[in-house]
Amino acid sequence: MRAGNKIKVSLAVSAAVGLIAVTGCSANQPAGSSPGGGSNKLEITSWWTSGSEAEALNGLIDGVKKASPGLSVDNAAVSGGGGANARQALAARLQAGSPPDSWQLHPAGQLKSYVDGGQVADLTELWTRNDWASKLPKDVAEAQQVDGKYYTVPIGVHRGNVLWTNPAVLAKANAKVDPAAGVDGLISTLKQVQASGVTPVCLGDKDIFASAELLESIIMSRTGADNYKKLFTNEYSFDSPEVKQALEDYKVILSLSNKDHSAVTWDEAVKKMADGKCAVSLMGDWAYGELVNAKKTPGTDFSWATFPGKEDIFDYVGDGFSIPARNIPHAEAAEAWLTTLMDPKIQTEFAARKGSIPAVTNADVSTLSQYQQEAAQSFSKASVVSSIAHGQAATAEFAQTYADAVSTFNGSGNVDAFLASMTQAQKTQL
Repeated sequence: MRAGNKIKVSLAVSAAVGLIAVTGCSANQPAGSSPGGGSNKLEITSWWTSGSEAEALNGLIDGVKKASPGLSVDNAAVSGGGGANARQALAARLQAGSPPDSWQLHPAGQLKSYVDGGQVADLTELWTRNDWASKLPKDVAEAQQVDGKYYTVPIGVHRGNVLWTNPAVLAKANAKVDPAAGVDGLISTLKQVQASGVTPVCLGDKDIFASAELLESIIMSRTGADNYKKLFTNEYSFDSPEVKQALEDYKVILSLSNKDHSAVTWDEAVKKMADGKCAVSLMGDWAYGELVNAKKTPGTDFSWATFPGKEDIFDYVGDGFSIPARNIPHAEAAEAWLTTLMDPKIQTEFAARKGSIPAVTNADVSTLSQYQQEAAQSFSKASVVSSIAHGQAATAEFAQTYADAVSTFNGSGNVDAFLASMTQAQKTQL
């Protein structure tokens, strides 16, 4: 698996709202300097709590326990909010100077917010000692850096712009999803499904990231990969004809969704799709792991397609773990944890449960599902971009502005207000 397209992210913004800096923290304090470094315990924080996510996380925990016999692991996962609740709880702990040993985060933009706050340890020596950069696609390795230093360790690569489909519902409506037909073709298909008497789209945006992810998929399909990336370097305006059209498209797709979408979670939405309650559901490929965990059969209960657009775009959502710059309770256990995450066998086993693909290139993806093998192939060839809905394409402050604008738009449908909010953010935050 090799990424042939450079992921360009804006790393020029200051620390994010909600990632509160710990006054006086040094990002360069070595992990081993912690006074609690020798204890045989480990506490990790994440937002992996759904069925497949919890199973995948437990696999990682089993892996580090096997590598470190006698290790006691405290799984301090926090559910809800698409990770927002976990990040909020973490921010409070960091502010109080009582961090966990390691926590989950997305690379690039979100990572930079922690680095700017002096909250994550510099892991460059660990990376160099293990020669990890040589085991990763260049773009994935670079996404773990800020100013040339490594601060996180990747566990997998997710694709955000996947349209999950119900073959039976589409067949009943005599409709099909054709990625090459673009957004216009998709909307025509959805209206065809509506005419058959079935709700076209299952959406679960109780946590706003789900609709933010849907909108970003439409935007990148309309703008193309290059212009999408330029939205986060202020070289291309949100107030462009393509983005305006994407908002109009989004408004139509929202009207074709289940009316209770704001009360439904993402995992409930994809399961409703697989149960035949609708034809399609847009969600990152962690949905694959959730569907299989729910005993749904690929190719029968559900299928998949890249969100339609004018080119093959891979919306990269990365998962990784960092450790605190100060007050780390169990430094040796934390290092063992990070080292375990980079084991190709561990990454493959994790991917099998989670629906992702391994981040390391020496993992054997031939043992993974048809979907994941297709995703690995696409990642090596497609135009790779980073997700704004998950805080990678820009810092968390900009991502929060985007999420707030989507939430407001869901209620008002006011295109001009959305564009005004985002163009202002481009001027002040980028």
